[in-house]
Amino acid sequence: MTNEKTVKSLNDILETLIDSTDGYEKAAEVADRDTLKDFFQSRAASRREMAADVRSEIVNLGGTPDDDGSILANVHRMFLTVSSAVQDNDEAAIKAVDTGEEHLREQFEDALANDDLNPSAMILLKKYQGELRADERLIDHLENAAG
Repeated sequence: MTNEKTVKSLNDILETLIDSTDGYEKAAEVADRDTLKDFFQSRAASRREMAADVRSEIVNLGGTPDDDGSILANVHRMFLTVSSAVQDNDEAAIKAVDTGEEHLREQFEDALANDDLNPSAMILLKKYQGELRADERLIDHLENAAG
């Protein structure tokens, strides 16, 4: 894959990482239990770190990082606020981050399935893929416990 195509793919992932960070921060605000607040805050910090690494990779490849979250994420955060008003805040927060994380995992998998992805970008994404899968299992556990 040319650097231009890799940069485009990484910028798409960066946008979702920014959205994920924002989503976790919002989930921490609406969650009732301190343990969930702490979990969501730690995941937000992790996503900030991932985003910083992706930004650096984009710059290393000669690209310009896009530092805005998506419009869709703004709608998602608005849904989180509304749904927390009519549901248990913990359950609403868990469901909202699960939806966002599923999208992020799919983006990583799609990018990694492309054999033409720049090797350094491939290494970076693989570095974080395991963490995303572990978070998926934790969120599933939280959903089962809250549901």
